[in-house]
Amino acid sequence: MRYPEIDFARGVAVILMLIFHSFFDAYYFGKLELSGVFWYYFPRFIGGMFIFISGFTMAVVKPKPSRIIRKAIKLSALALLITAVTYYFAPDEFVLFGILHFFAIATLLGYLFLDNVKICLPTGILAFAIGIHLQWLRTESNYFVWAGLMPYEFRTLDYYPLLPWFGVFLLGMYFGSHFRGTDYSFFENPVSRLGRKSLEIYILQHPVIILLLQLLYGDIFQRIFG
Repeated sequence: MRYPEIDFARGVAVILMLIFHSFFDAYYFGKLELSGVFWYYFPRFIGGMFIFISGFTMAVVKPKPSRIIRKAIKLSALALLITAVTYYFAPDEFVLFGILHFFAIATLLGYLFLDNVKICLPTGILAFAIGIHLQWLRTESNYFVWAGLMPYEFRTLDYYPLLPWFGVFLLGMYFGSHFRGTDYSFFENPVSRLGRKSLEIYILQHPVIILLLQLLYGDIFQRIFG
């Protein structure tokens, strides 16, 4: 069963994601400058939206274990593909544990909380607080990057460790457990349709944006392959 309210919220996140990545890709290829507090927090706000909505959806839908496993396998395969592609094109800042890596693990972990969503609120707050603290720490190795403990001079194009972000996922589950749906037809619109295709859009967005930048500037392919 689809919930147009959830699809609409995810569709808004998709639009914000496309806006940010259009600017980021132009910045990455040296076509404009992105600086300041806004450009630091804007992508994290967008990622947080997707994560909260994902946890919210899990609590509403209450998927069966077989569906959880299939979804985790699919996300893991896509995450490994992104790691491989970014390692080839940007080995100094390839994606080691990005948002799809996070979702693959969070999907499995979140299922363990479905039968006791009341603890999602305190556990989510605690996980988020621990993760914020970990951001100030550094280590010599990258063995705990997945958890939120970064090595010195760590650089990556995408990073969503379990801490603090699984806390946001759990908060989404807690609030999703109180959702009863609405009767508003307003949510059945093109934005909702974008939300239903969020994963496909996420995978395809960068090639499309890069192609558009190539048409606009004429030297993007040369920067990538030259």
